[in-house]
Amino acid sequence: EAVSYDLSSILTANGISKIVIQGIFLCLVGSIESLMTAEVVESFTKEPGDGNRTVLAMGGANLLSGFLGGMGGNAMIGLSTVNCLNGGKGRLGPCVTALGIMACVMGAYPLLNFIPVAALAGIMLVVVFHTFKWFTIPMILAAFLPRSLRNKLSLQRKVPRIDAIVIIIVTILCKWPAGTNIAVAVGVGVAICSMSYAWNSADTFEVIVSEEDGMKTYFIHGPFFFTSANRFLKMLNADTDPDQVEVVFSEATSLFDYSAMQAMNKISAEYKSKGKQILFKSLCSKSTKLLMKAQHLMSETEYTERDMEVTDLKGVEYGLGDLPQGGELGDALEKFGVPRSGSKQSTMVNHDDLTVVVGNEVDCLKAPTKSVSRMAKKSPGCIMVCPCTGGV
Repeated sequence: EAVSYDLSSILTANGISKIVIQGIFLCLVGSIESLMTAEVVESFTKEPGDGNRTVLAMGGANLLSGFLGGMGGNAMIGLSTVNCLNGGKGRLGPCVTALGIMACVMGAYPLLNFIPVAALAGIMLVVVFHTFKWFTIPMILAAFLPRSLRNKLSLQRKVPRIDAIVIIIVTILCKWPAGTNIAVAVGVGVAICSMSYAWNSADTFEVIVSEEDGMKTYFIHGPFFFTSANRFLKMLNADTDPDQVEVVFSEATSLFDYSAMQAMNKISAEYKSKGKQILFKSLCSKSTKLLMKAQHLMSETEYTERDMEVTDLKGVEYGLGDLPQGGELGDALEKFGVPRSGSKQSTMVNHDDLTVVVGNEVDCLKAPTKSVSRMAKKSPGCIMVCPCTGGV
Protein backbone atom coordinates (compact mmCIF):
# COMPACT_ATOMS: atom_id res chain seq x y z
CA GLU A 1 0.00 0.00 0.00
CA ALA A 2 1.11 3.53 -0.72
CA VAL A 3 2.02 5.54 2.34
CA SER A 4 0.88 9.16 2.54
CA TYR A 5 2.45 11.86 4.69
CA ASP A 6 0.97 15.09 5.96
CA LEU A 7 3.33 17.78 4.67
CA SER A 8 1.15 20.76 5.49
CA SER A 9 3.23 21.72 8.55
CA ILE A 10 6.57 21.87 6.71
CA LEU A 11 6.29 25.50 5.60
CA THR A 12 5.16 26.74 9.00
CA ALA A 13 7.55 28.55 11.37
CA ASN A 14 7.65 25.55 13.69
CA GLY A 15 8.30 23.15 10.83
CA ILE A 16 11.09 25.24 9.31
CA SER A 17 12.81 25.69 12.70
CA LYS A 18 12.75 21.93 13.28
CA ILE A 19 14.19 21.26 9.83
CA VAL A 20 17.00 23.80 10.30
CA ILE A 21 17.91 22.59 13.80
CA GLN A 22 17.88 18.93 12.80
CA GLY A 23 19.84 19.75 9.66
CA ILE A 24 22.56 21.45 11.70
CA PHE A 25 22.75 18.53 14.13
CA LEU A 26 22.86 15.98 11.30
CA CYS A 27 25.60 17.97 9.60
CA LEU A 28 27.69 18.06 12.78
CA VAL A 29 27.10 14.40 13.66
CA GLY A 30 27.78 13.24 10.10
CA SER A 31 30.97 15.28 9.81
CA ILE A 32 32.28 14.14 13.19
CA GLU A 33 31.53 10.46 12.60
CA SER A 34 32.94 10.57 9.07
CA LEU A 35 36.19 12.13 10.26
CA MET A 36 36.40 9.63 13.13
CA THR A 37 35.89 6.80 10.65
CA ALA A 38 38.59 8.24 8.40
CA GLU A 39 40.96 8.27 11.37
CA VAL A 40 40.21 4.60 12.14
CA VAL A 41 40.72 3.62 8.50
CA GLU A 42 44.01 5.51 8.36
CA SER A 43 45.24 3.54 11.38
CA PHE A 44 44.61 0.33 9.40
CA THR A 45 45.87 1.42 5.98
CA LYS A 46 48.78 3.53 7.28
CA GLU A 47 48.02 6.10 4.59
CA PRO A 48 47.04 9.74 5.24
CA GLY A 49 43.58 10.83 4.15
CA ASP A 50 42.01 14.14 3.19
CA GLY A 51 39.38 15.30 5.67
CA ASN A 52 38.16 18.07 3.39
CA ARG A 53 37.44 15.65 0.54
CA THR A 54 35.74 13.25 2.97
CA VAL A 55 33.33 15.89 4.28
CA LEU A 56 32.75 17.33 0.78
CA ALA A 57 31.88 13.89 -0.62
CA MET A 58 29.51 13.21 2.27
CA GLY A 59 27.79 16.58 1.84
CA GLY A 60 27.37 16.15 -1.90
CA ALA A 61 25.96 12.64 -1.51
CA ASN A 62 23.50 13.74 1.18
CA LEU A 63 22.36 16.69 -0.94
CA LEU A 64 21.69 14.43 -3.91
CA SER A 65 19.99 11.84 -1.70
CA GLY A 66 17.67 14.49 -0.26
CA PHE A 67 16.52 15.63 -3.70
CA LEU A 68 15.77 12.00 -4.59
CA GLY A 69 13.75 11.41 -1.41
CA GLY A 70 16.38 9.33 0.36
CA MET A 71 17.73 9.50 3.91
CA GLY A 72 20.97 11.13 4.92
CA GLY A 73 23.98 9.12 5.96
CA ASN A 74 27.66 9.22 6.73
CA ALA A 75 30.70 6.97 6.96
CA MET A 76 30.21 4.03 9.32
CA ILE A 77 32.96 2.96 11.69
CA GLY A 78 31.57 -0.58 11.93
CA LEU A 79 31.39 -1.28 8.19
CA SER A 80 34.73 0.39 7.55
CA THR A 81 36.44 -1.61 10.31
CA VAL A 82 35.05 -4.93 9.00
CA ASN A 83 36.10 -3.96 5.49
CA CYS A 84 39.68 -3.17 6.57
CA LEU A 85 39.99 -6.28 8.75
CA ASN A 86 39.09 -8.42 5.73
CA GLY A 87 41.70 -6.82 3.49
CA GLY A 88 39.49 -4.26 1.79
CA LYS A 89 41.80 -1.24 1.83
CA GLY A 90 41.03 0.12 -1.63
CA ARG A 91 37.97 1.57 -3.36
CA LEU A 92 36.49 -1.76 -4.47
CA GLY A 93 35.16 -2.68 -1.01
CA PRO A 94 33.16 0.52 -0.45
CA CYS A 95 31.78 0.33 -4.00
CA VAL A 96 30.55 -3.24 -3.49
CA THR A 97 29.01 -2.24 -0.14
CA ALA A 98 27.19 0.68 -1.73
CA LEU A 99 25.87 -1.48 -4.58
CA GLY A 100 24.71 -4.12 -2.09
CA ILE A 101 22.82 -1.56 -0.02
CA MET A 102 21.26 -0.13 -3.16
CA ALA A 103 20.12 -3.59 -4.23
CA CYS A 104 18.53 -4.21 -0.81
CA VAL A 105 16.73 -0.85 -0.83
CA MET A 106 15.45 -1.32 -4.37
CA GLY A 107 13.87 -4.72 -3.80
CA ALA A 108 16.12 -7.32 -2.21
CA TYR A 109 15.27 -6.34 1.36
CA PRO A 110 13.30 -9.61 2.02
CA LEU A 111 16.63 -11.44 1.82
CA LEU A 112 17.77 -9.64 4.97
CA ASN A 113 15.29 -11.71 6.98
CA PHE A 114 17.38 -14.80 6.31
CA ILE A 115 20.46 -13.37 8.03
CA PRO A 116 20.61 -14.61 11.65
CA VAL A 117 20.56 -11.89 14.27
CA ALA A 118 23.31 -13.76 16.12
CA ALA A 119 25.59 -13.32 13.12
CA LEU A 120 24.99 -9.56 13.10
CA ALA A 121 25.65 -9.42 16.86
CA GLY A 122 28.89 -11.35 16.40
CA ILE A 123 30.05 -8.94 13.69
CA MET A 124 29.34 -5.94 15.91
CA LEU A 125 31.26 -7.51 18.81
CA VAL A 126 34.29 -7.93 16.55
CA VAL A 127 33.95 -4.32 15.43
CA VAL A 128 33.78 -3.08 19.03
CA PHE A 129 36.76 -5.22 20.02
CA HIS A 130 38.95 -3.75 17.28
CA THR A 131 37.61 -0.18 17.44
CA PHE A 132 37.59 0.49 21.17
CA LYS A 133 40.82 1.98 22.52
CA TRP A 134 41.38 -0.42 25.38
CA PHE A 135 44.54 1.33 26.57
CA THR A 136 42.45 4.37 27.54
CA ILE A 137 40.96 2.52 30.53
CA PRO A 138 44.24 2.28 32.51
CA MET A 139 45.24 5.67 31.11
CA ILE A 140 42.16 7.35 32.59
CA LEU A 141 42.56 5.44 35.82
CA ALA A 142 46.17 6.58 36.13
CA ALA A 143 45.13 10.22 35.68
CA PHE A 144 43.24 10.14 39.01
CA LEU A 145 45.69 8.06 41.06
CA PRO A 146 48.66 9.40 43.06
CA ARG A 147 52.16 8.52 41.90
CA SER A 148 52.69 5.93 44.64
CA LEU A 149 49.69 3.89 43.51
CA ARG A 150 50.61 4.30 39.83
CA ASN A 151 54.04 2.85 40.53
CA LYS A 152 52.59 -0.09 42.48
CA LEU A 153 50.08 -0.87 39.73
CA SER A 154 52.58 -0.16 36.91
CA LEU A 155 50.28 2.44 35.38
CA GLN A 156 52.71 4.63 33.47
CA ARG A 157 50.32 5.89 30.79
CA LYS A 158 49.21 9.09 32.47
CA VAL A 159 47.60 12.02 30.69
CA PRO A 160 46.59 15.41 32.12
CA ARG A 161 43.61 15.07 34.42
CA ILE A 162 41.54 17.54 32.41
CA ASP A 163 41.94 15.34 29.32
CA ALA A 164 40.70 12.31 31.21
CA ILE A 165 37.71 14.31 32.47
CA VAL A 166 36.88 15.41 28.92
CA ILE A 167 37.03 11.81 27.66
CA ILE A 168 34.60 10.68 30.38
CA ILE A 169 32.18 13.57 29.88
CA VAL A 170 32.10 13.23 26.08
CA THR A 171 31.55 9.47 26.34
CA ILE A 172 28.63 9.90 28.75
CA LEU A 173 26.99 12.77 26.86
CA CYS A 174 26.89 10.72 23.65
CA LYS A 175 24.07 8.62 25.14
CA TRP A 176 22.89 10.28 28.37
CA PRO A 177 20.80 12.20 29.29
CA ALA A 178 18.01 11.93 26.75
CA GLY A 179 18.25 14.45 23.93
CA THR A 180 22.03 14.59 23.75
CA ASN A 181 24.10 13.20 20.91
CA ILE A 182 27.67 13.13 19.66
CA ALA A 183 27.42 16.72 18.40
CA VAL A 184 26.44 18.00 21.85
CA ALA A 185 29.13 15.85 23.47
CA VAL A 186 31.89 17.12 21.17
CA GLY A 187 30.73 20.72 21.67
CA VAL A 188 30.92 20.36 25.45
CA GLY A 189 34.33 18.71 25.16
CA VAL A 190 35.68 21.51 22.97
CA ALA A 191 34.33 24.12 25.42
CA ILE A 192 36.05 22.44 28.37
CA CYS A 193 39.34 22.13 26.47
CA SER A 194 39.12 25.78 25.41
CA MET A 195 38.67 26.93 29.00
CA SER A 196 41.56 24.72 30.09
CA TYR A 197 43.79 26.18 27.39
CA ALA A 198 42.88 29.74 28.36
CA TRP A 199 43.63 29.01 32.01
CA ASN A 200 47.00 27.39 31.28
CA SER A 201 48.01 30.03 28.73
CA ALA A 202 47.60 32.75 31.33
CA ASP A 203 50.48 31.20 33.30
CA THR A 204 52.80 31.31 30.27
CA PHE A 205 52.48 35.09 29.88
CA GLU A 206 55.67 36.75 31.10
CA VAL A 207 56.89 40.33 31.30
CA ILE A 208 60.57 41.30 31.59
CA VAL A 209 61.34 44.90 32.49
CA SER A 210 64.53 46.82 31.73
CA GLU A 211 65.41 50.51 32.08
CA GLU A 212 68.32 52.35 30.45
CA ASP A 213 69.04 56.01 29.66
CA GLY A 214 65.61 57.19 30.71
CA MET A 215 63.84 54.57 28.56
CA LYS A 216 61.84 51.81 30.18
CA THR A 217 61.17 48.70 28.11
CA TYR A 218 58.67 45.94 28.80
CA PHE A 219 59.41 42.69 26.95
CA ILE A 220 56.27 40.54 26.86
CA HIS A 221 56.20 36.85 25.97
CA GLY A 222 53.20 34.60 25.55
CA PRO A 223 49.66 34.88 24.17
CA PHE A 224 48.04 38.25 24.80
CA PHE A 225 44.29 37.86 25.33
CA PHE A 226 41.62 38.30 27.99
CA THR A 227 43.31 36.17 30.67
CA SER A 228 46.65 37.99 30.41
CA ALA A 229 45.35 41.50 29.59
CA ASN A 230 44.36 42.23 33.19
CA ARG A 231 47.75 41.06 34.48
CA PHE A 232 49.47 43.27 31.93
CA LEU A 233 47.46 46.32 33.01
CA LYS A 234 48.56 45.86 36.60
CA MET A 235 52.26 45.64 35.66
CA LEU A 236 52.44 49.06 34.00
CA ASN A 237 52.32 52.23 36.07
CA ALA A 238 52.02 55.55 34.25
CA ASP A 239 52.72 57.49 37.46
CA THR A 240 56.17 56.05 38.15
CA ASP A 241 57.37 55.15 34.62
CA PRO A 242 59.65 57.58 32.72
CA ASP A 243 58.48 59.74 29.83
CA GLN A 244 59.55 57.19 27.20
CA VAL A 245 58.19 53.63 27.45
CA GLU A 246 58.32 50.79 24.96
CA VAL A 247 56.46 47.49 24.98
CA VAL A 248 58.23 44.93 22.81
CA PHE A 249 56.32 41.86 21.63
CA SER A 250 58.30 38.63 21.34
CA GLU A 251 57.97 36.30 18.36
CA ALA A 252 55.65 34.10 20.44
CA THR A 253 53.32 36.98 21.33
CA SER A 254 50.28 38.03 19.35
CA LEU A 255 46.91 39.65 19.96
CA PHE A 256 43.96 37.28 20.18
CA ASP A 257 40.89 39.28 21.12
CA TYR A 258 39.30 42.63 21.87
CA SER A 259 40.28 42.51 25.54
CA ALA A 260 43.98 42.69 24.63
CA MET A 261 43.41 45.58 22.21
CA GLN A 262 41.32 47.42 24.78
CA ALA A 263 44.11 47.00 27.32
CA MET A 264 46.63 48.49 24.88
CA ASN A 265 44.41 51.48 24.14
CA LYS A 266 43.63 52.03 27.82
CA ILE A 267 47.32 52.01 28.72
CA SER A 268 48.15 54.39 25.86
CA ALA A 269 45.44 56.83 26.93
CA GLU A 270 46.64 56.72 30.53
CA TYR A 271 50.25 57.49 29.57
CA LYS A 272 49.20 60.29 27.22
CA SER A 273 47.15 61.88 29.99
CA LYS A 274 50.37 62.06 32.01
CA GLY A 275 52.27 63.65 29.12
CA LYS A 276 54.24 60.47 28.45
CA GLN A 277 54.71 58.29 25.36
CA ILE A 278 54.30 54.55 25.10
CA LEU A 279 55.07 52.60 21.92
CA PHE A 280 54.14 48.98 21.19
CA LYS A 281 56.86 47.46 19.00
CA SER A 282 57.45 44.33 16.95
CA LEU A 283 53.82 43.30 16.48
CA CYS A 284 53.30 40.40 14.11
CA SER A 285 51.32 40.87 10.91
CA LYS A 286 48.28 39.13 12.38
CA SER A 287 48.22 41.53 15.33
CA THR A 288 48.61 44.64 13.17
CA LYS A 289 45.81 43.41 10.93
CA LEU A 290 43.49 43.20 13.95
CA LEU A 291 44.50 46.70 15.05
CA MET A 292 43.94 48.15 11.58
CA LYS A 293 40.45 46.68 11.41
CA ALA A 294 39.64 48.18 14.81
CA GLN A 295 41.50 51.44 14.29
CA HIS A 296 38.44 53.50 15.25
CA LEU A 297 38.72 51.88 18.69
CA MET A 298 42.52 52.20 18.91
CA SER A 299 42.93 55.96 18.42
CA GLU A 300 45.33 56.29 21.36
CA THR A 301 47.63 53.39 20.47
CA GLU A 302 50.98 53.78 18.70
CA TYR A 303 52.62 50.63 17.37
CA THR A 304 55.09 49.31 14.80
CA GLU A 305 55.03 46.05 12.87
CA ARG A 306 57.78 43.49 13.21
CA ASP A 307 59.81 42.88 10.07
CA MET A 308 63.02 41.58 11.56
CA GLU A 309 65.54 42.21 14.31
CA VAL A 310 67.64 45.17 13.24
CA THR A 311 69.55 46.07 16.39
CA ASP A 312 72.81 44.59 15.04
CA LEU A 313 72.29 45.24 11.33
CA LYS A 314 75.69 46.05 9.81
CA GLY A 315 75.31 45.99 6.06
CA VAL A 316 72.86 45.93 3.18
CA GLU A 317 72.97 44.52 -0.33
CA TYR A 318 70.17 45.80 -2.51
CA GLY A 319 68.96 45.66 -6.07
CA LEU A 320 66.58 43.87 -8.43
CA GLY A 321 63.44 45.54 -7.06
CA ASP A 322 61.79 47.86 -4.57
CA LEU A 323 62.56 47.92 -0.89
CA PRO A 324 59.87 47.14 1.71
CA GLN A 325 57.87 50.11 2.92
CA GLY A 326 57.69 50.94 6.62
CA GLY A 327 58.37 48.71 9.58
CA GLU A 328 61.65 48.20 11.41
CA LEU A 329 63.48 46.88 8.32
CA GLY A 330 62.42 49.87 6.24
CA ASP A 331 63.52 52.29 8.97
CA ALA A 332 66.90 50.58 9.28
CA LEU A 333 67.48 50.71 5.52
CA GLU A 334 66.74 54.41 5.50
CA LYS A 335 69.45 54.92 8.10
CA PHE A 336 71.90 53.31 5.69
CA GLY A 337 70.87 55.73 2.97
CA VAL A 338 69.58 52.97 0.71
CA PRO A 339 67.19 54.37 -1.95
CA ARG A 340 63.57 53.20 -2.05
CA SER A 341 63.99 51.84 -5.59
CA GLY A 342 66.65 49.26 -6.23
CA SER A 343 68.99 49.52 -9.17
CA LYS A 344 69.65 46.90 -11.78
CA GLN A 345 73.17 46.42 -10.46
CA SER A 346 73.31 44.96 -6.99
CA THR A 347 75.26 47.15 -4.55
CA MET A 348 76.98 46.01 -1.36
CA VAL A 349 77.41 48.09 1.78
CA ASN A 350 80.40 47.01 3.86
CA HIS A 351 79.42 45.11 6.94
CA ASP A 352 80.85 42.99 9.72
CA ASP A 353 78.04 40.78 10.87
CA LEU A 354 74.90 40.72 8.75
CA THR A 355 73.83 41.07 5.14
CA VAL A 356 70.36 41.83 3.82
CA VAL A 357 69.44 41.02 0.24
CA VAL A 358 66.39 42.93 -0.96
CA GLY A 359 64.59 42.04 -4.17
CA ASN A 360 61.27 42.08 -5.96
CA GLU A 361 59.86 38.69 -4.89
CA VAL A 362 59.45 39.27 -1.20
CA ASP A 363 56.82 36.56 -0.85
CA CYS A 364 59.45 33.85 -1.22
CA LEU A 365 60.64 34.61 2.31
CA LYS A 366 57.99 36.34 4.39
CA ALA A 367 59.64 35.99 7.79
CA PRO A 368 63.33 36.89 7.56
CA THR A 369 65.48 35.88 10.49
CA LYS A 370 69.13 35.46 11.31
CA SER A 371 68.90 31.66 11.17
CA VAL A 372 71.54 29.89 9.09
CA SER A 373 68.84 27.46 7.93
CA ARG A 374 67.26 30.30 5.95
CA MET A 375 70.30 30.37 3.67
CA ALA A 376 69.04 27.19 1.98
CA LYS A 377 65.98 29.13 0.78
CA LYS A 378 68.01 31.80 -1.01
CA SER A 379 66.74 32.63 -4.49
CA PRO A 380 66.80 35.73 -6.70
CA GLY A 381 64.63 38.53 -5.38
CA CYS A 382 64.38 37.47 -1.74
CA ILE A 383 64.79 39.29 1.53
CA MET A 384 67.31 37.24 3.47
CA VAL A 385 69.30 37.74 6.63
CA CYS A 386 72.19 35.48 7.50
CA PRO A 387 75.29 35.55 9.71
CA CYS A 388 78.25 35.94 7.39
CA THR A 389 81.42 37.95 6.81
CA GLY A 390 81.28 38.32 3.09
CA GLY A 391 78.80 38.85 0.30
CA VAL A 392 75.76 36.65 -0.09
